[in-house]
Amino acid sequence: MIEKILLDGVRALPFQKRNFSSGITVVSGPNGSGKTSLLEALFLLCQGFSFRTRDLKSILSWYASEAILRAELVSETKQSTRALRITKDAITAKKEGELCRGVSAFFGEFPAVMMQPSDIELVRGAPEIRRRWMDEILCFQSKKNADLLRRYRRILSQRNEWLHGFRQGKSVGGEEVFVVLSQQLVSLGAALWQERFRLIDNLSLLIPEYYLKLSAGKEEVRVSYRTVLDSRESLETQFMELLEKNEDSERRLGMTLVGPHRDDFILWLSDYEMRSIGSQGQCRSASIAMRMSAIDVASAMSLPPVLLLDDILAELDFNRRLAVSEMIREKKCQVFVATPQEKDLPFSPDDSIIFG
Repeated sequence: MIEKILLDGVRALPFQKRNFSSGITVVSGPNGSGKTSLLEALFLLCQGFSFRTRDLKSILSWYASEAILRAELVSETKQSTRALRITKDAITAKKEGELCRGVSAFFGEFPAVMMQPSDIELVRGAPEIRRRWMDEILCFQSKKNADLLRRYRRILSQRNEWLHGFRQGKSVGGEEVFVVLSQQLVSLGAALWQERFRLIDNLSLLIPEYYLKLSAGKEEVRVSYRTVLDSRESLETQFMELLEKNEDSERRLGMTLVGPHRDDFILWLSDYEMRSIGSQGQCRSASIAMRMSAIDVASAMSLPPVLLLDDILAELDFNRRLAVSEMIREKKCQVFVATPQEKDLPFSPDDSIIFG
């Protein structure tokens, strides 16, 4: 849980110095009062990145020369102090008082799961949105997966750079470099596929169960993993054969056309892809089921995550709101719920924060 925070100079938030309970904290107030900014700061201190922006300098308040974010996090087996200083010129991160190479050093020890109205894009949006979601959960599944993903993306970027250069008639290092990059991509891609298959096997049980609860037992969904592979066997051999088959096209287009970076996670409703036929309510329920499943993966592999909900209950009908409320209580993890008015929630919180 997040035990204490100090926030200063963060977006439009007033100075914050708070202790939190281990239960459900409701953050209420009008639009623009800072509810989402508080959740963003909590998520950032847990995960090491923001769910709102890639440029952390945008978190700096217009009226401040620096933003300071500090937190004390605890579990049954560990504790951590984190600090982040953001100015227009630099970002400095510390953990346990020691300077870190970057804020990404926060990632992995104290997971957090964010739920927000835009999560409907997990179902309706482009494949890269679902791949990012899968890869985030992969890091809950194993800390080693964060390094695996970084290495795969780095080699993929280098191979694409070589292919782009070849297309322009100025590839660096010659064919020997291309061969080495392809071999490294095959090895890392096969390892990444193995981890994703293990994750899909888990999610194929969790997501349908949550969706069934959210639909009051009236609808069922199933999930699948869309990949260019023919089977889960001999992954390196299959990958290398696919690269060789597509090599002419890759050299012509200047990019890697096959691999885990091109796959997709599919939700099915009545044998049709939900992204194509699902209603607003169905797609929103499916996205909630996906987030709830992420909580289970994190809880099973590391720690129960901090759960952050940004005004998602207002988007649901009464029965779905009750179902989500029951799920939240069942998780037994620290929860922060942002909402315009606390009285609109179908449950009583353990603590309250009022903005505006």
